[in-house]
Amino acid sequence: MDGDRAPLRQLVQLKKQFDALLLLDEAHAVGVIGPHGRGLAAEEKLSDDVDVQMGTLSKALGASGGYICGSHDLIEWLINRARSFIYSTAPPPAIAAAASAAIDFLSSQEGEERRLVLWKRIQLMRELLQSLDVGRWTLGVGRSNAAVKGPTLNSQRSTLNVPTSAIFPLLVGDEQAALDLAAALKTEGFLVPAIRYPTVAKGSARLRITVTATHQEDQIKALCQAVKRLSKIA
Repeated sequence: MDGDRAPLRQLVQLKKQFDALLLLDEAHAVGVIGPHGRGLAAEEKLSDDVDVQMGTLSKALGASGGYICGSHDLIEWLINRARSFIYSTAPPPAIAAAASAAIDFLSSQEGEERRLVLWKRIQLMRELLQSLDVGRWTLGVGRSNAAVKGPTLNSQRSTLNVPTSAIFPLLVGDEQAALDLAAALKTEGFLVPAIRYPTVAKGSARLRITVTATHQEDQIKALCQAVKRLSKIA
């Protein structure tokens, strides 16, 4: 929810220690993280240590549906035993073709250039949000059950100034205050959804800002200025 990265290297160590299987959900990583957007495992060079990799076709790839990668035996077992798969409807050919085209684009030089543009936008958002006087960057606030008073920005790597994903959570605390702030931003042309209980713990409602490669620098700057101004009102 907050764009945190899993401590994959440590999880791999635990997997080996206890002879377990490791399933990695790359839903928010594919298309964003790793060479050609291949995900966190690829970036950490741990792909061979992940037994099951799953993800979505409906975020960075812009299509619909999802996927599971694993051994031949695992895939055959899922095809024949997973009721949620057996009784689901196959994706329309157009959606499958769109997903395939998106994967081809990610694998191309143009796709990699688009991904690098995204990270420039992410870094800009990080720098601008960090300079806002609306709270403080804290470690792990997004996972706390304690009530949050006032807008606060959460980052997994708060002291390193290194963005971890395209997601930026602005912690507000009160559910109604988060809804009001989201509504105020919408009136100014910014769609920033309010995330609240039961999706997150009570008292830790937040706005969830997501950056894309198509966002222009002036749009990102305008959003941050609006967040600063409206947060003081909220």
